[in-house]
Amino acid sequence: MKRELSVDKNCQNYESVLNELKLGYINLEDGLFKLAETNFDMVILADSTCADAYWGLMLSKYKIRREEALKSNATLYKDIIKLKEYENAMKYADETKKAIFKNLLSEILKFNEGDNY
Repeated sequence: MKRELSVDKNCQNYESVLNELKLGYINLEDGLFKLAETNFDMVILADSTCADAYWGLMLSKYKIRREEALKSNATLYKDIIKLKEYENAMKYADETKKAIFKNLLSEILKFNEGDNY
């Protein structure tokens, strides 16, 4: 993960919530998907507007270790944009993160444009 992760600086226990988010992404990359889901759920309990936590939860549900897989497997992950976690990630992301998320999903979004069913 090369991008900066963030939580609301005003949330209670900011540092520990941020560390929990980072741990979630470490667990995700290690393939510990259930543990990562738990980390992301804990972050969401503390900061219900954390786009990175919803994004990580979405990746966990699809058992995606690295975000780059989204760009190379449009057919495999085509339904990912129907998840509530995706919707919340986009809802709470700032413009910079929205652009990053859309870039990572660019092939999936293109693939879904052609679906007429």
